[in-house]
Amino acid sequence: MSPQKQTIFNDFKNGKYGNCLQACVASLFDLPISEVPHFMMYEGYMMDAISEFCNKYGYKFSGIKQNPTEMDLNNFKGVDGYYIVGGKSPRNKYGHAVIYKNGKQFFDVHPDNTFTRTVDSIYLIKRR
Repeated sequence: MSPQKQTIFNDFKNGKYGNCLQACVASLFDLPISEVPHFMMYEGYMMDAISEFCNKYGYKFSGIKQNPTEMDLNNFKGVDGYYIVGGKSPRNKYGHAVIYKNGKQFFDVHPDNTFTRTVDSIYLIKRR
């Protein structure tokens, strides 16, 4: 796990999606952010894009677990104990992705380090 901050921030008036998910995947996979797709730009087939990318690097993406329980957060092991959690951003009404480890907040890819207001999902990525 090589923590990396996101480099693009939401600017919906100008059609820009932040790249928090891209930064999370780059962090998990120990890759430079420039080598990971900006998944939010794959509208309509983002899940397929994540799956294909994970497969290419020896990982498996099994989908997104919505409304995870505390037990889900504590039991999912992801990649060496690290995994991506999605929730509401503390900065606006949109979503944000961060890294958890063993059921706890571990790393926020946004520079203000405020994580998420909610825990709405877990991205089910693990080694093959």
